[in-house]
Amino acid sequence: MHKVKVAILVRSNYWHFPAGPVNGATHRSVPDIMRAIRRAGGEPVLVYQDGAAEPKKWDAVVIPGGNDLHPRWYGQAPHSSVDLNNVDIEFDHFQLRWTRWAIENEKPLLGICRGMQVLNVAGGGDLLQDVEHHCSPELLSDPSRRRDPAHGIHVAPGSRMREILGGDYVRVNSIHHQAVHRIGQRFHPVAWAPDGVVEAIEGRHAPWQRGVQFHPEDMQESAPFQALFQSLIEDTRTNQSRG
Repeated sequence: MHKVKVAILVRSNYWHFPAGPVNGATHRSVPDIMRAIRRAGGEPVLVYQDGAAEPKKWDAVVIPGGNDLHPRWYGQAPHSSVDLNNVDIEFDHFQLRWTRWAIENEKPLLGICRGMQVLNVAGGGDLLQDVEHHCSPELLSDPSRRRDPAHGIHVAPGSRMREILGGDYVRVNSIHHQAVHRIGQRFHPVAWAPDGVVEAIEGRHAPWQRGVQFHPEDMQESAPFQALFQSLIEDTRTNQSRG
């Protein structure tokens, strides 16, 4: 059987880039994402910002977590909480370009944390630049606690996300200071934190395109979270069979 090739959109200097002060300090999530994709039966393909992109070879796309998007991409001036020293407009453009390509070509997509925000902005939505008090400073800065659930989420009945996660209420390791606000036309919200922050979105007509505000790669040993990667591979194979 053909192995599903999953493109992961990463910055050119990913392995040397100094990690930011949030989301676990020196933690790098891409190796865990790659492991989760392999466990699901897929083949991860690292697509670097300065490399030669070969989209004809991509079956699905993952947008990993990272630093803030520049607010210019959704028509806003920067909030004081946005660290412009850690914003990379060229990298934003790279991820937004290929995310829009994947949306238009109906490729299965998984956006994780920042990746969900990229997915929403690529789909015409915008962001809340700071969700104060949504996550504790300890969870944001301590890499040893990335697997700790931060809060529960309520999942929309009848959604593909509900089917994947296997319940209406799931506790997640959500560690972020920004969030989606106005949802792009192609997507709709399918999970919420107790304070109303949107924690997952999926395509209105393409439910195989989805984003989550938490980090399933860190909790892949738990069935609901590995299921997000498994469903990405399964949805890709289903779409290919319809072909």
